[in-house]
Amino acid sequence: MSNPTPQGSTPFTPSPAYRIFLARLINTRLDMGLSIEQLAHKLNLTPAQVTAFESGEAPLGFIDVRNWLLALDMPFTQFTQTLDDELRAKLDAEMEEIEPVHEVHPAPEPSKYTRAEPLPHQVPTIQVLFFAPGAAPEVRTIKNTLEAKQELLGGLITTFETGVDGTIGVANDEALLESMPLNRVVPATGAHIFGPLFVAGDAPPSFRSLVPHELERVLDALAPELPQTEFPRIISQLEGGQEWMDLWN
Repeated sequence: MSNPTPQGSTPFTPSPAYRIFLARLINTRLDMGLSIEQLAHKLNLTPAQVTAFESGEAPLGFIDVRNWLLALDMPFTQFTQTLDDELRAKLDAEMEEIEPVHEVHPAPEPSKYTRAEPLPHQVPTIQVLFFAPGAAPEVRTIKNTLEAKQELLGGLITTFETGVDGTIGVANDEALLESMPLNRVVPATGAHIFGPLFVAGDAPPSFRSLVPHELERVLDALAPELPQTEFPRIISQLEGGQEWMDLWN
């Protein structure tokens, strides 16, 4: 656990998003029925240090947050999902409060041939988490075409459940016939996946890029052998991943 900002160093100024994070952290402690003194004992800190972190006087790092939540018996993925929901709700509320500066004529209804955003299958590239047998997972950017996905996995493809909401696993459909080695056992289903695989965002009938909190949960579920200290490096490879982690710094 890092120490609060030493005296004389540049003071830490929490962002609005970080303030929401702190409120969620404090509420979690209260929900667990722990006092500041009890939490300090679990973290091997002084009550004053815990107060400094909770007040935003000192920042918590990514690994610090994991240790903090372990002391609170709160699963990291559950905490981040709840926090993400609160951040989205706050943003939506702020957008609703924005009033137009002047009256404008309403835009015409779009026809069935036009869309404000492309459909998932129209996005040229997607970012996925790729697992090669015997190797650490890594983020790959691939063309959003069937040919590119088959090339990445070395043949015809099939899908499988990952156990992580909003995601879908993709594997080689002929891995056993090709005598490919065992890659992963999916804890949620017990499925044995042979050969290379990747995990993408699920957007039927196509795939989409993973988002940071999904990637973190997939690493937790499918890469239990991976040290948690490696998570930031992998998440930072994802578009928006570094910004998401900056909430913890």
